[in-house]
Amino acid sequence: MLVLDVEHNELVKRLILRAEQSGRPDDKDPAVIGNRIDVYKAKTEPIIDYCRNRGIYQPVNGMGTIEDIFGRLCACIQNLV
Repeated sequence: MLVLDVEHNELVKRLILRAEQSGRPDDKDPAVIGNRIDVYKAKTEPIIDYCRNRGIYQPVNGMGTIEDIFGRLCACIQNLV
């Protein structure tokens, strides 16, 4: 399981940018953003814990440019195969 680790403020910034670029006004609403993050924590973090306990969890730094993040993902995948 590959998981992009991204700081909270960066997640919010990315959602707002997506709203501006794709015309998704719901992404600008702080309540909607907060709810999405809460749902992630409630539904995904338990899966992360499950995978971590089985040694199949791999965090990947999700901060930086798209190219940087892609490079880290590719390197991680290369190490796994």
